[in-house]
Amino acid sequence: MNSGHWHGYGPWVGRPEQYFSEYLRRPSPFDSAWHAMVSATKGPDQEAHLPFEQRTVPPMQTGHYLLRRPSYLARQTWTESKEAAEWLAGTYELNPPALRANGGAVDCGLQAKVEHASTALASGTDVVWFHYLPGERLLSMAVVVCPNRFHPGIPCPHPLS
Repeated sequence: MNSGHWHGYGPWVGRPEQYFSEYLRRPSPFDSAWHAMVSATKGPDQEAHLPFEQRTVPPMQTGHYLLRRPSYLARQTWTESKEAAEWLAGTYELNPPALRANGGAVDCGLQAKVEHASTALASGTDVVWFHYLPGERLLSMAVVVCPNRFHPGIPCPHPLS
C-alpha cells in the first residue's frame, strides 16, 4: 500500500514526431553530438529551447515528471488513489481514442483500464495512458506516485499543505 500521494500530468496532446523525439524527453545533460545530428535531419522542435524541467512533452521515465517545474505542470494532486483513477477516466472520456480503421476498439475498455489503474496506484505504481486521437495526434496522461520508488531523490514538485 502506498503511503504517499499522486500527481497528475497532462493531458499532453501533440504530434507523433514530437513525442518520438527522445532528446526532448530526457533530462539534461544529453549527448550534444546526437542532438546536433537529429536537428540536422529535421527542424528543431518548439520545446527544444526549454529546459527539460519546463517541457510539456512526456518524459521517457515516468518518475521524471516529478522534475517538472513550475509546479503547475502537475495539474492535480491527490491523497487518494481512487480520485487519481477517476481523473484518468474523466480525461479519457473527454479525449476518446481514435477508432481503428475497421471501427474496432483500440483498448480493453474504460472500466478495465480504471480497475487496473486503481490497483496499480494503490500499490505505488505509476500509471500512464497513451492513445492516438483523430487527426494524427497523440494523447498522453500520467499519474505519478510521490515520493517515487524508482527516483527517491527527486523532491516533490508540489508539496501538500
